[in-house]
Formats: sequence, C-alpha cells, structure tokens
Amino acid sequence: MAALENTIKAEDVAAALDIEMLTNFDGEVNRLVEILGIFGVETVAAGTAMYTYTVTGTLNTTPVAEGDETPLSKYDVDKTPIGEIPIKPHRKLTTAQAILKGGFENAVNKTDRKMIGDVRSDILGDFFTYLGTGTGASTGSGLQDALAQADAKLEDTLETNNDSTERIIHFVNRFDIADYLGKAKVTTQTVFGMTYIQSFLGVNDIFVTNRVPKGTLYATPVENLHIYGVDFSTLDDAGLTYTTSDGGLIGVHHAPSYTRTSAETFALAGAMFIAENLSYIVKGSVTEGAPAAAQPVTIQGTPAVTIEGTPNVNATIQGTPAVTIDGQPIQTTSSS
Repeated sequence: MAALENTIKAEDVAAALDIEMLTNFDGEVNRLVEILGIFGVETVAAGTAMYTYTVTGTLNTTPVAEGDETPLSKYDVDKTPIGEIPIKPHRKLTTAQAILKGGFENAVNKTDRKMIGDVRSDILGDFFTYLGTGTGASTGSGLQDALAQADAKLEDTLETNNDSTERIIHFVNRFDIADYLGKAKVTTQTVFGMTYIQSFLGVNDIFVTNRVPKGTLYATPVENLHIYGVDFSTLDDAGLTYTTSDGGLIGVHHAPSYTRTSAETFALAGAMFIAENLSYIVKGSVTEGAPAAAQPVTIQGTPAVTIEGTPNVNATIQGTPAVTIDGQPIQTTSSS
C-alpha cells in the first residue's frame, strides 16, 4: 500500500533536527562576519593546503630620462605553509532509556546545543593558538596604554610596508578589562562565544575572551582575518550526507541506531579561522603600572591648619604620608 500523502517520515524528522542544530551556529557566524565587515566564509576543497603570505620588495625610484625604458620594481610573495584545513568528526549517542527518562528536549536537543557549542569553542581555540604565533610585540602599563601601544606598533608596521587598515580588531582577557568595565557603563553583546565591545577606552572593536592569556592582548587589521570552510558536496558521492552551515564550517546529521536502540548525532567540522600575515599580528603585554611617587602639596589658607580648634599657620601634618588623594600618597605641609 502506498504511503499517505504528507506522511512525516524518519528522514524528515532527522532533517528538521539538523536544521535546528545549525540555526544558532549560522546566526552567530553571520553576526561575526557582519561585525568584522569581511566578505564572508570562503569555501575551499577539503585537503586544500593553507598558507600565510608575506610581500617583500621595494619600489624602483631610479629617475627615467625622457624616452628611456622604465626600470622594473621587484616584489616577492613569500608563502609559509600552515597545513590543511582540518576535518574533525564528532559523534554523540543518546540511548532510548535516556530519551524516555529525560524527554526528547533534554536528552537530544539540549545536548545537541551543548555539542555544537563545544565544536565552536574548539574552532576558536585553534584560532587563538594561531594568533599567539604573531611576530609583532608591544608593551604597555595597564590595559589602556597596552591597547594604545599595540595599535601604534601595528600602524607603524603597516606604514613601513606602505599598507593601511580601515579597522584594528582587538582581543583581550576578561580579567584585564574587568576593572574598567566595573566602573563604566558599556554596551556589550555576545558574538561566537566572545563578548564584543564596539568602543571603549578610546579603542574600537574589542573582543573579550578567556582564550587570551591574562596580561596579553592581540591586535590585527580586520583585512588580515579570514574564515575558511570546507566544500562538503563531494561527500554526497560517498553517501555521507550532512546538512551544512553557511560556507561549510560544519556539517551535522541525525540518524537512528537500532542496533544500539539509540539516536545518534554526527558533527563534522571543517573550519579554519586565521590571520593571514603573521607580521600583522601584534601580541601586546599588559603590565601593572607602578604607583605614582608622592608629591609635596602645600595646603593654602589663612590659617592652613586648625589643631584642636586653634588656628596654627605653622603646623605640619604628620604621617607617612599624611594624605591620600584618589588612592595616591601625597606628602603635605602647611603654610600661611
């Protein structure tokens, strides 16, 4: 007997689960791309070798006589291999007993969301490991100065190479910025597992994450950032069908496992976030500022000091030091 029209089949349910699992992930990727202002995820074939590129050379400024041949300027593009886009398979199995006991939402959907969050975290972990290989370096006293020094170092490198950027993207540790955030009203939003601040401390585009070591920050031009995903279409030829995210960053698939009386969730990650030019990654060090030296201050007035209700124009305020202003020690004496 033929199946009834509009019958909901097992594959329909599996496809709906795939789409639900990817919806939030795609939304976060799209928001990240929107904030960075980059073109989007660049899709490449699986196994494609990835490189970082450095351009060297100088402009030939030799004067050219009228009618003479113009000398050539020579530039070289040096590429350094960084490996292939990794393909990382993941699998989760939820037993029938777990589904019956906890319900489908708790047993499958919630664990799917946690799994996709862990995949995202793994992608970001690789990215920040890569940022740590940047060759630029700077040091600043306190976070605000460290950000300014990192920007100065990066802009100096860009100018030396006759290059420029529209925006510098910053990545800082949560504890390095916590004291500042506690004293200011700042609008934040969560983007791809990181806290994003559009403008703060006179600096734009700050991502806050514990993936950056405390006492460290990274700064790189927005044009230096690239997001690559894998073309999953060739897997269809082998019968491996995944519902994929935009650009092929990850693919997911749900299927019943009757031999184990369970429901399986598969996730295949094929993503790489990189900053293409290592010399355009500045690794800034955030050092603690030394306390300001005590400065002598004269207290003005006639008289300057009253002791036990009696005016005393020659009194000296005792202490080591006697007065603190805004948390800084101040040496004080009185005068008329």
